[in-house]
Amino acid sequence: MRAVLPLFFLFLGGLPGAARAQAPPMDFSGPFRIAGIAIEGNRITKPRVILRELLLSEGDTVTSKDLYARIERSTQNLRNLSLFNSVGIMPLFLGPNEVFLTVTVNERWYWWPEPIFRVADPNFNTWWLTRDLRRVNFGAYLNRYNFRGRNETLYVKFQLGYTKELAMRYRIPFVDRKERWGFSIGGGYAEQNEVTVATRDNKRVFARYEQEEVRTERKVELQASLRKAHDIRHGWRLAFVHADVRDTVRRATGDYFRNNASDSRYLALGYTFSIDRRDSRVFPLKGHYTEFRFDRLGLGLLGSAEPRVTILQAHVERLAQLKPRWSVGGSLRARTTLDRDLPYYNQEGLGYSNNVRGYEYYIVDGQHAAVGKANVLFALVQPREYYLNPIPLEAFRTLYVAVYLHAFVDAGYAWDDRYAAQNPLANTVLTGTGVGLDLVSSYDQVLRLEYSVNGRSETGLYLHFNQPF
Repeated sequence: MRAVLPLFFLFLGGLPGAARAQAPPMDFSGPFRIAGIAIEGNRITKPRVILRELLLSEGDTVTSKDLYARIERSTQNLRNLSLFNSVGIMPLFLGPNEVFLTVTVNERWYWWPEPIFRVADPNFNTWWLTRDLRRVNFGAYLNRYNFRGRNETLYVKFQLGYTKELAMRYRIPFVDRKERWGFSIGGGYAEQNEVTVATRDNKRVFARYEQEEVRTERKVELQASLRKAHDIRHGWRLAFVHADVRDTVRRATGDYFRNNASDSRYLALGYTFSIDRRDSRVFPLKGHYTEFRFDRLGLGLLGSAEPRVTILQAHVERLAQLKPRWSVGGSLRARTTLDRDLPYYNQEGLGYSNNVRGYEYYIVDGQHAAVGKANVLFALVQPREYYLNPIPLEAFRTLYVAVYLHAFVDAGYAWDDRYAAQNPLANTVLTGTGVGLDLVSSYDQVLRLEYSVNGRSETGLYLHFNQPF
């Protein structure tokens, strides 16, 4: 009888409609404890370099919403290192309150002999007006990225052409146990047969010698960096600069260096504070960025030709992704010089590193300048990674491609109380509007083709190789 009872109850359990107990479904709403983190694909990169960028650590406890937000931001941090072709972070739930993370990376090629073929003018279109091959720089960088697997960078630059230059730099992102302090050291020598000595009608005026250099420059710089949080950085700089020019340049300007000297030696101190919460540093679509920079050129220690210049700069970006294909963004850059006795060698207005789109052919000198930019982007081809198996080298098999259409509005102003009489664009509002096409590809490559209309009703098709902000 005892042997029959179990079979009887088993038979009842198999009958249709028979009542039987069911295990309640597991609740995966969190909070979750990070049970562990595994890293795959890092043949060269040290695990600590990758773990440093994660907003999650083994033993942390987070909510479900916070888990996915931190995974997304950690992925962006790793991509912004520019060490990997692709990055993925996959959670594996071990139970209702435990999760295991697997970080998978595809490493780039870290030995990078980069050829140099760049125009010496402020932009490609300005060079295209003359197509003068004497105004082209050519040579090569020998870059060693991710040196020793610690995200250290070492490069040597050898350049001929318009500017003959030899330079090198070494950077290490962290040297302490808490992985917050880093430093870099670099220096170089450059010489040119031609320099800008003035602007007239907002066009550059040059001094040139065919057989001898017009200007030489030597520079050594030390930098220290502090990363107290993932997105917050501090940087300090100390540099020594020695530049000299031929007497022709000195006579042509009268103020190329301080006190009309033919050479200038000075020490420079600098400080930078930045908060970077953009999804990408190469071509951001959402997030924000804030930077403040202070530079003091000349400490009063190296003679009367030493500049006495204090420069303050600010840069703010705000970007938002409205829909998967639509993004909007805006930026503001401002630069002010506190000292009125500003040598021409140390001044910069608009048209070099900072410009209003549509005014690519102009240089607007000034002691103070500001530019605001606004963009609307539509993704023709949304960001995507393609794996090209036939390519023999693993570091080049992952191809990243994104293509965007954009429309923009820019406005800027340069305050000039020294050269404005001969440059009509100074002390006036400059505006530019237009549309463009952006191509973003692997190894941080950006190409922008823009059609612009400026405040003078001049139109143009312009080519750029960087992000708009």
